[in-house]
Amino acid sequence: MIGVVRHFKVNFKTKQYWMTADQFNHWVEQYDQAAIETAHPFHSTIMWDVCWSSDLLRATNTAELIYDGVAEPTELLREIGVKAVLLIKLKLPIQIWMMLGRIAWFCSHSSQSETKQQTIQRANQIIDMVEQNYAGANVLLVSHGAFMKVLFKELKRRGYKGKIVMTPKNGELYLFKEGHRKEK
Repeated sequence: MIGVVRHFKVNFKTKQYWMTADQFNHWVEQYDQAAIETAHPFHSTIMWDVCWSSDLLRATNTAELIYDGVAEPTELLREIGVKAVLLIKLKLPIQIWMMLGRIAWFCSHSSQSETKQQTIQRANQIIDMVEQNYAGANVLLVSHGAFMKVLFKELKRRGYKGKIVMTPKNGELYLFKEGHRKEK
């Protein structure tokens, strides 16, 4: 069984919602280094054999709180990076910058550090690692919202059964059980 958890909520607020491209890119860097809210409830009766987490601070801190052993950090579970599409001085709301960045990623625009296909490859690499090294084990993965959507689709494509959600909630466990194996 594979359990996937989105990191706990990030304790990072900003009063500046309108930003230039440079300010937005700086905000993303700060967000990536921010701490999490540790009072988040997490419930699971499953005994996890192994835990991998994204190597970003919010995910490693979450893994420390929800997994009894030592979680293994990996870049494979990192959030899909986002950057300003155009380096302009015009101020736009954070949500617009995020939306433009995600559209650019979806279209594999050169402004983004990773293409959609590269993200799909990362998702398949982590699934391959689970299947090759921990077949039949209970594996816990701690990751991020946008990457989880790609991971869920790849698990489903491979025949795993589980709930796919459009917006994974922070600190919620999503379970996937291997079904009939489909071709990669």
